[in-house]
Amino acid sequence: MPITGAFSGETLTVDAMVKDPTYIQERILEDLDKAFLEEALFRNAGTNDGIVAYSEAVAPFLNDDAEVVAEYAEIPLSNMDSGKVKSLIGHKTALGVSVSLEQRRFNKLDKVVQQVNALKNTMVRTSVRASLAAFANAETPTLNVGTKWEEPTANPLGDIRAAKRMISQAKPETDDQALFGYKPDTLVIAESTLEAALEHEATQKFFIGNMAAENPIFKGITPGILSQLRIVTSSWLEEDEIYVMEAQTAGFYSDSIPLTVSELYSPHGDNGYGGATQSWRVDAFRTRIIAVDNPKAVVKIEGALG
Repeated sequence: MPITGAFSGETLTVDAMVKDPTYIQERILEDLDKAFLEEALFRNAGTNDGIVAYSEAVAPFLNDDAEVVAEYAEIPLSNMDSGKVKSLIGHKTALGVSVSLEQRRFNKLDKVVQQVNALKNTMVRTSVRASLAAFANAETPTLNVGTKWEEPTANPLGDIRAAKRMISQAKPETDDQALFGYKPDTLVIAESTLEAALEHEATQKFFIGNMAAENPIFKGITPGILSQLRIVTSSWLEEDEIYVMEAQTAGFYSDSIPLTVSELYSPHGDNGYGGATQSWRVDAFRTRIIAVDNPKAVVKIEGALG
């Protein structure tokens, strides 16, 4: 959800923030820790030098089967096919906010807090868009829903199970007798879309009798698991962005510049009044590459809402 409480429970002034250049910096870093969508979906591939080369998965097996080997016989070697090599160049994303002399002098705390929260929310939204772009660039498989989830004849859980089956039964194009062996474990979905799935009569029929107490509609909480899938949601997901996937396996992220937040500083020299512009600023920036290298470990569900 959007970040709305940068300095909750604390009594402080804008002047105190400016006097401690690390105060806003530390709060931003704390709130952005584990806030990025890709970190919940993809594996950490370590650092890079500004460019990453990778290949999409072709098959999870060697080109030869294991052989029966006689005593003293040499063990045979094999190799594996690799997909088309791709490369991505990292682009730095950065944004900053400022604190004016007037905000400091007249203690316009609410304005400062709003700006800092907006900075954090914008960085998170940028990460969501980058993750969705990685899915689109990899041309992940899609499942078109025949009946919208708001229609009485729809079956949201059935559609989710169909997407799971597509992933678990995915095969390499070079060998239709072998399975990748993917295990779907994550559902990426907007909260409003999740509500439509949970409220549907076809879903509610599972929460009768002894299961009534577990009905998320009445408990008022978002379930952590649905159809054996961990639920990952974000305030910046559109209703038609629904993905079933095997997390970690599907893709990766790699930083050449990790998330960095500057201390509060005056950009044009500090004369005690914020320098020539009479202001102080804090900057957030990073360079991160996000890619999907196992596209068949993901299925996008289309047509459920909208």
